[in-house]
Amino acid sequence: MRMRKKAHLEERWAKQQPRLIDCPAAHKGCWRELAPECEAVWLELGCGKGRFTAQTAQAHPNVLFIALERVADAMVVAMERCAGLGLSNVFFIDANAENLRDYFGDGEVDRLYLNFSDPWPAKAQAKRRLTHPDFLRRYARVLEKGGQIHFKTDNKDLFEWSLFQFPKAGYTLSEVTRDLHADGINGIMTDYEEKFYHEGKPICRCVATRGETASARLRLALPTEDDETAIWDYRQAFLDSGEDTDGASGLRETEDFRFWLHHACVGDVPGWVKADTFMALDERGTLVGMVNVRHTLNEHLERVGGHIGYSVHPNFRRRGFATEMLALALDYCRETLGMGRVLITCDDNNPGSARTILHFNATLENKVPDGDRLVRRYWVELD
Repeated sequence: MRMRKKAHLEERWAKQQPRLIDCPAAHKGCWRELAPECEAVWLELGCGKGRFTAQTAQAHPNVLFIALERVADAMVVAMERCAGLGLSNVFFIDANAENLRDYFGDGEVDRLYLNFSDPWPAKAQAKRRLTHPDFLRRYARVLEKGGQIHFKTDNKDLFEWSLFQFPKAGYTLSEVTRDLHADGINGIMTDYEEKFYHEGKPICRCVATRGETASARLRLALPTEDDETAIWDYRQAFLDSGEDTDGASGLRETEDFRFWLHHACVGDVPGWVKADTFMALDERGTLVGMVNVRHTLNEHLERVGGHIGYSVHPNFRRRGFATEMLALALDYCRETLGMGRVLITCDDNNPGSARTILHFNATLENKVPDGDRLVRRYWVELD
């Protein structure tokens, strides 16, 4: 938690300690234990001074309301508002939205509110917007199936941009309006919203419902000896189609499953770099793809291989799985390996792979020859 230097703030903060969750990661997967009588968990990112927080929690006593805020001066006011109303179903987190997956389990949140988030108007700052695809994928992991994001903003440019991002990330849009209060006050307002309303400034709002999104459909798992049959079937599918098993650590060429599992998968082969090879499994546990993440680059990988290789089973293509697998691999690079940027490559004559890579705001550095093919080299910034 950040140091708070103002004496009066320290005193007010101390009085609200029962409402503050000092270690949100300790509650991951068990938030409902804070209020067993509650039927749902709603999360607000950036609660400000908490007018919306307090009134929404008061109106829905059967909901456990979690509010996240990074500005101490604002959050202490929000906590005091809730205390004044005697609310026992609302708690606060002093944390960053980018770390949600550290605090909430898969599908643990029923609804998420984004109210008047910072628009970060500069193009170079787009990744900071809370409706950027990177954030939407994080939300998809903590939202239950059919869970919703309620988004409000006074910034028309941000709203129009966000309307394009939600469907790309697998959300279905509804209740889209560019003037929420045209016929009078509609719903609970934030402090900013009330000010804008009296100024005659229109408020934009939409609801985005989580469907079978990229980050929601698949999970990555390290292979074990119990997966031999599934992996051998995966290999055979590529042998039958005459294709390479990219991202599978030489699976197509191997005849020894245990050598592949214990050596090739982790880069324990002369001339290879340390790596992790994952199975991409759907909700039924079906192997739909494989991903190889290299921790470092040697000369060959720096030139044409990159940090990440992946392939999708021939029977599961054209369903968006490649985008999802790459999203999960990039999350792993960022969150587990602590990488700041990642090199991803594809053949110049493979526009589908290029589109998948460009989905993550990749920058094409150059194209280099590799035998009789031309390879595109893209960098993806993870910070």
